[in-house]
Amino acid sequence: MVASLRESADDNDRLDFEKFVNTVLYSPEYGYYSRERARVGRRDETDFYTAQSLGSIFGQLIVESCDNLLGKENLGKYTFVEIGAEPESSVLQGVDHSFVDTRTICIGDEIVIPAEAIVFANEWLDAQPFRRFRFDKKKGWVERGVEIVDGISVREIDLPETSPDAANYLEKFPVEVEEGYLLDLPTGAVKALRNLCMQRWTGLFLTLDYGLNLRQFLEERPKGVARAYRRHRLSGNLLAHLGNQDITCHICWDALRNILEESGFSEIFQERQEAFFFHNAKNVIQKIITTKPNTFDKNRQTLLEILHPGNMGTKFQAFGGVRGKTA
Repeated sequence: MVASLRESADDNDRLDFEKFVNTVLYSPEYGYYSRERARVGRRDETDFYTAQSLGSIFGQLIVESCDNLLGKENLGKYTFVEIGAEPESSVLQGVDHSFVDTRTICIGDEIVIPAEAIVFANEWLDAQPFRRFRFDKKKGWVERGVEIVDGISVREIDLPETSPDAANYLEKFPVEVEEGYLLDLPTGAVKALRNLCMQRWTGLFLTLDYGLNLRQFLEERPKGVARAYRRHRLSGNLLAHLGNQDITCHICWDALRNILEESGFSEIFQERQEAFFFHNAKNVIQKIITTKPNTFDKNRQTLLEILHPGNMGTKFQAFGGVRGKTA
């Protein structure tokens, strides 16, 4: 992995965080998401679990939500495209639906969207690279990066120069915050969504993920928002276990909303996961709740985990919009 990092580094063995994260997560041979290994699930050898890994209940909620969001549109004319799925898995496994076709795009695969599509992603954008900045009372905002030491280890540093594209971001940052304030800017999520929307397709975009608005990034998270996951444990050490731990970064809702608006999307929505499903998947919820009352039911327990504010209900938000033929 260190050798892979050196290939992406400059002549002084330094990388900005965007290059560093892209390498440790996606390098073809050693990247965390490129290697064949168990990542998702509740087993001891996995690193994290998602709503999708809990079974078909999540898929049922997604299907009914798509039906409601598209109103009277016939789902039978849309191809359901899932982005960021784990190999050999799909949110629609074991779920009845009326889509004309389905496509599953794993992380690292080429993303090609058909003309009429429902594009769905669960925790895809938070797995994209990001930039890191630190506020210095004397220097102002400086870009953070990673330096390879003696060809065998890495350490986090202030980069001596800020790249030209990163300098554009600095103009929008506050000129005075507390010393050492860390800002993890989800630039990769913005690029990924913009590339997706540049393709000429109509239909629905729906993602479930965790994120913040720009004000929260700049005012409420002085230690940054990037985190690592390994064996179901959260860590702030992004440089440990290179290629053997997941690295995530909150996404910025303001930036993503701007992209949808600029790309011709309307009916743009953003709400907590539990509220989104209560508004758009009432029939599935009611059926599960009223089945086998007063007894333990596995499906009801799964639903509770997806919806309850103490579990995933408020941690994740639903975001997306609809793009019609006139866009």
